Amino acid sequence: MNIIEVKHKNRILAIIFKHSLKSGGVRFLTPNEYTLQLGLLEHPAGTIVRDHAHNHKIHYNVDTTQEFIYLESGQVLVKIFTDNFKLVKKVKLCPGDFILHIAGGHGFEILEKCRMIEVKQGPYPGDKLAKIFKDSI
Repeated sequence: MNIIEVKHKNRILAIIFKHSLKSGGVRFLTPNEYTLQLGLLEHPAGTIVRDHAHNHKIHYNVDTTQEFIYLESGQVLVKIFTDNFKLVKKVKLCPGDFILHIAGGHGFEILEKCRMIEVKQGPYPGDKLAKIFKDSI
């Protein structure tokens, strides 16, 4: 299984993409309404992607934080929770796997020294404003 949707009561909390996932070109993996658009691009040598700039005059209304994690190396156990920290699923991530956190909560257990790349909306206001920790409720 290359794509794992983690749901609770028909609400998608996270989508895990295994490193073996193929796109066959350009494939967007998220619905248009998500605040982070995740695409997988695979091109053969010699492909030319036209030079371009992005239209910076477009403004987006973002009412939720989504978080993308790419596991470059190591192994990590990701725990996915509901908003009330009810555990829904645990999934082991291996090098090259990536996950999009859409809703609910999450935590990580580092199984093997790792390097992760994280992307989310900014600017980041710091943990005190941006996060609700399980042990503080």
